[in-house]
Amino acid sequence: MHNALVRVIVPTVIGVLIGAGGVAYLHRNDVTAAAGSRVAVAGGGDEAADALTALRADVARLKANAPSQSHTMSDVGSHWTSLWFAAEKKNWPLATFHFQEAREHILWTIRLRPVRKADDGSDVNLMPIFQSIDTSAFKTMTDAIQAQDSTAFTAAYRESLAACHGCHKASGKPYLRPQVPTAPVQTVINVDAAATWP
Repeated sequence: MHNALVRVIVPTVIGVLIGAGGVAYLHRNDVTAAAGSRVAVAGGGDEAADALTALRADVARLKANAPSQSHTMSDVGSHWTSLWFAAEKKNWPLATFHFQEAREHILWTIRLRPVRKADDGSDVNLMPIFQSIDTSAFKTMTDAIQAQDSTAFTAAYRESLAACHGCHKASGKPYLRPQVPTAPVQTVINVDAAATWP
């Protein structure tokens, strides 16, 4: 009986020890691999350093290729001018388009350079200025376009020009004086609301 018991227990104990050793070995390898990954990322191994260098180069390239505020504001001027002539012809869908494009390009301008230096060296944060105009003069403009009210549109347009000049003055550019346009900037788009061609 003793021998039979030994023949059962000894192989079982050996099996348990071998299995436990295998589990411990696998677990140790998993922990070592995970620790190695953390060291490579935290320690900035060659791959991490290369990725960081590439990321910095991409950011520098994007900054160098970003247009200036004068470029994006030129787009604003184009849309703002076209807005006037679309409304003059009572082409309200086209007026809506140009107003929305002008507004989006102003926001793009602010994203490019959200803070400007005033003449006195202080910082001028452009977003609060835009938000003030957007909730006042631009809101009046939106309402006039939606109502398809030419008289209200003319007043809102002039109010918006004054508000835009206020932003230009706050940004140290008082010589940028917007006015009611006297001629379209382009004639490739037909502003006639009754146009049937093409």
